[in-house]
Amino acid sequence: MRALALGLAACLAAACAAPAERPRAQPKPRPKPPVLSTPQADERAGREAAQSVEAAVGVVADPELRAYVQAVGARLAREAPGFRYDYRFEIADDWEPNAFALPGGFVYVSRGALALTASEDELANVLAHEIAHVASRHAAARQHVAGNALTAALQWRSLAAYSRDLESSADRLGQGLAALAGYDPDGMTRFLAGLDRIERIRTGSPRTPRFLDTHPGTTTRISEMAQRAGQIQWQPRPGVSAGPADHLARLEGLVVEGDASQGLFTGTRFLHPELGFTLRFPDGWTTQNTPSAVGALAPDRRMRITLEIAAEGSDAAAAGEAWLEGLGRGFGLAEAGPVRITGRESFRVRGHAGGAHVIATFLPFRGLVYRIGCEGSDARRLDALCTSVTRSLRPLTPELLAGARERRLHVAEARAGESLGELSARTGNLWSPLETAAWNGLDARRVFAGGERVKAVREGAVPAPEGGGPRAGN
Repeated sequence: MRALALGLAACLAAACAAPAERPRAQPKPRPKPPVLSTPQADERAGREAAQSVEAAVGVVADPELRAYVQAVGARLAREAPGFRYDYRFEIADDWEPNAFALPGGFVYVSRGALALTASEDELANVLAHEIAHVASRHAAARQHVAGNALTAALQWRSLAAYSRDLESSADRLGQGLAALAGYDPDGMTRFLAGLDRIERIRTGSPRTPRFLDTHPGTTTRISEMAQRAGQIQWQPRPGVSAGPADHLARLEGLVVEGDASQGLFTGTRFLHPELGFTLRFPDGWTTQNTPSAVGALAPDRRMRITLEIAAEGSDAAAAGEAWLEGLGRGFGLAEAGPVRITGRESFRVRGHAGGAHVIATFLPFRGLVYRIGCEGSDARRLDALCTSVTRSLRPLTPELLAGARERRLHVAEARAGESLGELSARTGNLWSPLETAAWNGLDARRVFAGGERVKAVREGAVPAPEGGGPRAGN
């Protein structure tokens, strides 16, 4: 529940198998997917797809870091060929190192990819590659080849499907575009080599295409790009940053895991410091925090429980009745009415959909009405677990907040004669020497001369939110 967006949204990402169909209205004819026949059509389709991407993935809100990425992107966009799209650059709230673009100029770099970059040149090349896809209208080309509107290309889980030819074209154009803007075209080579290092650490083998990944950093591809970079004539220009050290300094504090401003898990307990509540899901369940909801899936994947905002205000009955009205005939209603839960006037709905039992409880808390939705095939067990989770929603106390931890990127300065292991011990780095080497493009046996900037990860307590921290009231 990153931004806790209002409205009904998927409780868990589609990658988590659902135990049964979700409550829904009667099926409607599927709208025809947009035809990417013109640049203007690209913009319309991209704008719609961007809303879905950002609802599912989220974007990093840090204004200074966003401004930096957008400034680098804008400099590249001025050199882009073809239609003058109104390019938009955002940081996808995902630690997996990836970048992707939607039709019409919507370009995303993940915070993991941003953390992997060692310089503005590398960041610029990543963005230039994605601009190349947009400027060349590769989504439209892919649509033409497929013979349909390429709905998959506009869905954030299918963005790694460009053909080898289109990727090679974006490689060439992207490096040339970076050079025109005054960036070292070899920056893409270094970035892809970094992706390859990370994958080798994880799997022990070269990387393969991954989720949201348009950069399969094979050895052949890296070699081709390095050779091409050496043949491109380019003139360095002053960057947005003052140099690699300044670039790294801008990454200081980037969230690696557990962003308190978006809510975070401690085990199966979810805490949201800014909204001032906590909720506990069953032990052993798989938890997930998305931009629109937070939830957990049972080990056998036959039961799930989610929390999301249903409405503003405190009228739980109105929120519940509005939710019921939107379900249509696909939902079999068993009962609906007011209940009192932990001292709060709430509203509960019971029913079934697609063979699954459904319980939805609407609870008011500090100016918002939350919906706790429970679905599963075992009615008795579902009722017990749903009741337990629902009753666990309560104000966040300072004691609970004290046990929460965030992991953030830290840029350390190496000392003369220090090894990676010694630097990690001194700075509290949670990465192993091998991981630290991979994320920094270093030899794991490196002995520092002194003064080098090294990316590391540190864990720290969650700061109390502005206004004095968690309150004891309801």
